[in-house]
Amino acid sequence: MNEELKRRGNSESEINQAQDSYSHDLLLALEENIIPKSTSTDGGRNILKKLSEEAGVEIDDPKHTYLAPHGGRRGLGEVLVRAKGYTVAARYLDNSEEMVRKRYSHIEPGEMGDIITEAIEDDKTERTPSTKTD
Repeated sequence: MNEELKRRGNSESEINQAQDSYSHDLLLALEENIIPKSTSTDGGRNILKKLSEEAGVEIDDPKHTYLAPHGGRRGLGEVLVRAKGYTVAARYLDNSEEMVRKRYSHIEPGEMGDIITEAIEDDKTERTPSTKTD
């Protein structure tokens, strides 16, 4: 990111000042429309460790003391399935829909039933002719 800011004509002191005004370089990159370099799995873990510590996230896991990449992915998957359904979640998680249905099957019984009921009610409302009085 620093190289891109320099290429855009920013001095070293301007870059340092900009970085100091954000809690994370990623936020500065987003503000400046800079696409950050991809990170390795270890780099991602380091970022998550830092963010977990700063946010005071307490993890009760014998293997990790921070939100691990897999946990973040699982959490995101659950949010996507609940909000957008299995097909959309599968696309964003780069998984097959079958795999996503298997991993998040605990969502289906109650919530998917509610979604179906809501869809049926909406359909009934749309099909009911409106009555106008003159």
